[in-house]
Amino acid sequence: MNLAEFAIKQRTFVSFFCVLCIIAGTLSYFKLGKLEDPSFTVKSAVIVTLYPGASAAEVEEQVTDKIETKLQEMGSLWKLRSLSRPGSSMIFVDLQEATNSKELPQQWDLLRRKVADSKLTLPATAQISIIQDEFSEVYGMLFAVSGDGIEPSQLRLYAKELQRRLKTVEGIKKIELHGVRNQVVNIDLPDERLAEYGLSSAQVLNQLASQNMTYDAGSFKAGIERIRIDQGSAFTSLDDIRNLTIKGGVGNLGSGLIRLGDIAEISMGYQTPALSESRFNGLDAITLAVSPVNGINVVSLGDSLNAIIADYQQELPIGVDISNIAFQPEEVEKSINNFVTNLLESVAIVVVILWLFMGFKSALIVGSSLLLTILLTLIYMKLTAIDLQRVSLGTFILALGMLVDNAIVVTDMIIAKLNKGIERFNACRDTIQETAIPLLGATVIAIMGATPVLFSQTDSAEFAISVFWVMCSSLLLSWLVAMTITPLMCWLWIKPKQSNTGAETDTKPSLYFRAVSFTVSNPLKTLTLLIPLLAITAFVVPKISVNFMPSSDRAMVFLDYWLPNGAQIEQTSEDMKKIEKWLLTQPEVSNISTFVGASAPRFSVTVEPEPFDASYGQILINTRDYDSIVDLVERGDQWLKTEFPHAEPRFRPLKLATKDKYSIEARFIGPDPDVLHQLSQQAQEVLAANPHTKYIRDDWRQQSKVLVPVMNQEQARRAGINRTDVALAIKRATDGVTLSQLHQGDELIPIKLRSAAADIDSLETLPVRSLLGLHSVPLGQVVDGFELKTEESMIWRRNRLPAITVQADVHGETASEVRLQVAEAIEAIELPYGYQFEWGGEYYDEHRSVVDTFMQLPKAVLIMVIILVALFNGFKQPIIIMTTVPLAATGASWFLLLVDKPFGFMALIGAIALSGMIIKNGIVLMDQIELERANGRPLEEAITQATLNRTMAISMGALTTALGMIPLLSDRLFDQMAATIIGGLAAATVLSLFVMPALYRLFYRSESTQHIKELSNETA
Repeated sequence: MNLAEFAIKQRTFVSFFCVLCIIAGTLSYFKLGKLEDPSFTVKSAVIVTLYPGASAAEVEEQVTDKIETKLQEMGSLWKLRSLSRPGSSMIFVDLQEATNSKELPQQWDLLRRKVADSKLTLPATAQISIIQDEFSEVYGMLFAVSGDGIEPSQLRLYAKELQRRLKTVEGIKKIELHGVRNQVVNIDLPDERLAEYGLSSAQVLNQLASQNMTYDAGSFKAGIERIRIDQGSAFTSLDDIRNLTIKGGVGNLGSGLIRLGDIAEISMGYQTPALSESRFNGLDAITLAVSPVNGINVVSLGDSLNAIIADYQQELPIGVDISNIAFQPEEVEKSINNFVTNLLESVAIVVVILWLFMGFKSALIVGSSLLLTILLTLIYMKLTAIDLQRVSLGTFILALGMLVDNAIVVTDMIIAKLNKGIERFNACRDTIQETAIPLLGATVIAIMGATPVLFSQTDSAEFAISVFWVMCSSLLLSWLVAMTITPLMCWLWIKPKQSNTGAETDTKPSLYFRAVSFTVSNPLKTLTLLIPLLAITAFVVPKISVNFMPSSDRAMVFLDYWLPNGAQIEQTSEDMKKIEKWLLTQPEVSNISTFVGASAPRFSVTVEPEPFDASYGQILINTRDYDSIVDLVERGDQWLKTEFPHAEPRFRPLKLATKDKYSIEARFIGPDPDVLHQLSQQAQEVLAANPHTKYIRDDWRQQSKVLVPVMNQEQARRAGINRTDVALAIKRATDGVTLSQLHQGDELIPIKLRSAAADIDSLETLPVRSLLGLHSVPLGQVVDGFELKTEESMIWRRNRLPAITVQADVHGETASEVRLQVAEAIEAIELPYGYQFEWGGEYYDEHRSVVDTFMQLPKAVLIMVIILVALFNGFKQPIIIMTTVPLAATGASWFLLLVDKPFGFMALIGAIALSGMIIKNGIVLMDQIELERANGRPLEEAITQATLNRTMAISMGALTTALGMIPLLSDRLFDQMAATIIGGLAAATVLSLFVMPALYRLFYRSESTQHIKELSNETA
């Protein structure tokens, strides 16, 4: 009993099961997780180690290198990147891309153990390491709590309350606050006051710290109870600090008690300089970064968050507003609605085409099969936790035309059998008997076209992995539906055409019949006609532009801003305020969010946050629409160049599928920083000479200034002063020395001891007091002077070798084309012995992804060949079918050029998927030829009749696939793929209907000659 026989005999059960699937599929659509873009695992972690007071070179040698040496023992390590700066080390650990996401917790645990082991070799003051391994955490929703003239501390309270309320929503995983201005308690204690009351610095430090400790004072028994003694001594207010009594004098002779508030000015302020700042539309703000749990319906989640925010907004005082910076639910809803519209358009196109060429009943049968296949695929996606997002929805449209192929073949063959007078049940049963295995093989081969995405280990492939799973499940389900539901519907609805007995049919052959007959009779002449077509295609291919991965179509653009290294965050903030005012006057701008000293939270998986840097700021600009970004950037570049010639501003779009990098990166690796800077300068000159480059720089940037006091050891000894005393005196006069903490609610506020403020011109008169002594001396008495030097403040390394990366963006051309224009000159730069060069940027991702995809291609081809040989039990038929695959290049090349689409990674995936479609069509034709020959037809007649019989099924499958993808031509991610498949499939289908018959005739010409001889012998 085959599947059609089962479906017809058990039609009540099958019909009931179909109704259940329709209901379950519809519910699955509403229950599926909904995201804008697919998530992929970022197999990276960062290790931050603080080494206060050390130079970048000291950090590199004494901290970074030692930790990196230990990390290189990890077997799954791919590469190490590190940034050494004064006082801090950042090491970026990238694991091999083949590392499974389930293995990551174990690998990060191993990473922590390696870092813990390396601490034994680090300096005593560099023991604090922070390990951040949640790089995959995406904060899809950013909210700003802003207010004009509102105290930062009050804004923090509002933001904390909003954080608490939002966290109650089911589906929220994490909420972080960014741009919080930390409060600090300042104790201004002049040195003359210490001398006046006979106090040493150590006495103040020790008594202040010891008083602010929480102790367990025990408990007493009282009847049947035990009463705890509360002897809390922690500071909870400024008055607690002011009322602290300090014992003066030295040793046992000191008996004076002094109230700290009487000798020091104690006040509440904010950390200076600030670590980071945040503003929204120019107003002080605190940013809430909200991360949803995986697999959640973000659209529904967004409705819940909006309701809470609206309620809380009513409670806030006038002037305090909650605004959206990045709101993923809105983008997801827009993206999904857009794709659903495209999907419905594609379904409509497919059904109309079928209706026009196959009739209403056939179109209804095939269309119903298509709808059921889509619903079954939605059920599969729900069971396997595949979300509805840009790639999975795009794949639906991509596979749409192929989903009807099997149903078209089955319906067409059943109609043909019915018209020959075969009984309905037998026609359905025999059709499935003849087509089940060939169509299954063809379906699996079509799936194999997407397997390079499955086998590949790159981030781009992981981003597009749902292409394979949706394609695989939908095609296999389409085969199952075609083998069961389609014949059942044909059995119910299709009736044979009424033929007029005795009527003479039109014996005049059609033009197409004559063309096919000519092809079969003259195969060599037919194949010769391909030569000029292939030659023209070879001429066209170099004219197609190359763009690895497009930018997002979100109406958003970043403005990164760098002052020279060592700049004050206050100056960076002032510059950003000027830029904010200009941006808010531009008609394209909807709203702006500013981040000073840091970048925006990671609200998209492709965004890679910048390290904390006082000279860096970022503005996230939401525009009114995507198309207006180009004009804004062009005008902004000119204005920034005029207003801030000393800075390095950069507009950049939001990327799709790849990490945010510069378009072009040229990397030099070697031991000497001076040589690296020289090589970088040469490369920058080459890039600057190209008219299509902009934002040229390198990642080490400028050297920064450092002031070095030259200690006079003899004078210092005489004065009882050491280096620690000098460092503490300068620290007190500048940033202040942290002594303890003030406990205020859930906040721990640092308590800092400061002395009289000093500037760089009055350093020599700065009082320096011994930590234990009661006297002070001017700093100029114990130093011979001050040296102003320059130092490297950013030292980047890759795999433990210093590496400087020259960076540039492009305009007017694609990154691939501009890189080719400058490649020869940059690669010609003479490298000293021990130095090496490599390309980074988009080329690095492009080259790695393309090479990896091509490395996986042989696996897919091998599986295809195995299936073909198994289907036909021979080698000639597979060779004929595989020979037609390159024909797609003719149509794909011309169509890409016609619609002005570049060739990139998604186009490459489309080309590979296209090969599966072409082979599938080839199997349908080749199987029919074999069937005609098995029925006793002569070779040429068998080829001709099979081609004529299968033209409708093959053409309909190709036409529905090509036309169904027209809506994707407007999608930034799938447009390359759609253009490649539309053009390639159209050309390959038309050409293969002539090339395959010609090749078959050539391959089997000996059998034709033998048949002619046998006929001659019979006649004789």
